[in-house]
Amino acid sequence: MSAISTAPLDLAGMVSHLLGMLQHLPDCPTELELREACNALFSASLLKEEGRAVRARVIIAPPEAFGTDSGPPDGVHAMRLTVPHPFNPNEIKRLSPAASFFHSAVAIWPVKGRGFRIWGILNTGPRWMNMVAGGRKPVGDGIPHPIIHVRDPGWLLFYHNYQLIGEWRGREFHGPRLDVFASPLLNERFAQLRRNMVAELAEDCLPPNLEQEAYAELAHLISLHFVKRVINLVRTSGHGGSVVFLPEGARGIETATRWIDCKYTAQADDAGMRFPHLMRSIIHRIGTLCPPGSTLEDAAQIFRTSKDRELDRLEEAFFELARFFSDLMQVDGAMVVDQRVCVIGFGGEIRVDRNVFQVSQAHDLAGNKLTNWNVQADGTRHRAVYRLCSVEPEVIGFVISQDSQVRMIANVNESVIFWMHSVV
Repeated sequence: MSAISTAPLDLAGMVSHLLGMLQHLPDCPTELELREACNALFSASLLKEEGRAVRARVIIAPPEAFGTDSGPPDGVHAMRLTVPHPFNPNEIKRLSPAASFFHSAVAIWPVKGRGFRIWGILNTGPRWMNMVAGGRKPVGDGIPHPIIHVRDPGWLLFYHNYQLIGEWRGREFHGPRLDVFASPLLNERFAQLRRNMVAELAEDCLPPNLEQEAYAELAHLISLHFVKRVINLVRTSGHGGSVVFLPEGARGIETATRWIDCKYTAQADDAGMRFPHLMRSIIHRIGTLCPPGSTLEDAAQIFRTSKDRELDRLEEAFFELARFFSDLMQVDGAMVVDQRVCVIGFGGEIRVDRNVFQVSQAHDLAGNKLTNWNVQADGTRHRAVYRLCSVEPEVIGFVISQDSQVRMIANVNESVIFWMHSVV
């Protein structure tokens, strides 16, 4: 998904886009009604409910779009109100605690001549978060209707069938940002490490139901789930944080010693290898569950849908480790890990004595479409990782701001580049 796209970049464009999704439905909203709905939700985002910022998801869909015999985890449970309620900023504020952001959504549809009304609350369950937050369970049935997230004060995100189509933040509209976890750079930087791990496992009775390259790609997919989970846990904590990936083993420790003062350092023992140990166990178990001749797609499907108790146990252990890592990132300073995702230390102060005056923002996953970025507009976390990447080309960093923005930072061809990551 490219940030330079045909996505609507102003309110009029977004309203037209929403209308195009809905105009095939009977009694669909008018352009004016959609514009007023967007303005109402923007106003709702600026309110507070018992001291907390209003956060809600709003689905624009008619009541008949949802059955009466479905519900999470695979479907949607629609609770219809006997009397539709007015749709306005205060009503969204009042309903936001009942329609928990991660589990439910407020459903609206126009009543002829009276504008939008709130007709119900939809319990979707949290699996939709798996796309951005990690997790192996499938999302379930899609929702082919526009969904607007009231995310934070002055911040709306527009989705269609769980795909981000644009953001309204402050006074500006943006097209969808990038899913940095689909970046070729991430795949390439860790590819040899994955192949080496699979080759070692193959010598130790790895089930021959998949090709070695498929096992390596499976390890990549599962690793992404893990890192997504860590980053999302930090992001939703409201604290912010950063993590830097250094070369594996002794080279990583040497790099950390040269450039980073970690207040807390971890012993390089077998306990520190928990991530690679769990990864080996998971792909071995998936290989066992795969029939002979399976493809990567077959293995990925088993990972997502299997109800195997051993795989469930391993997943629980895997994501508890992700929570542990996210907690380490709550300490001021960077968490420092090597490419095997083994902790070197945390509370790290990056002390590169070199100013970086020029960085670029990438607008495509390949990093070919670049624009210059004003470094002085960024905080200390970002600038510290810029400096580290400028002197260590193999380092990849993720920085999560207190306002929930996520960036991936890397050195590409001796230039520091960052990618803005899509959030929910």
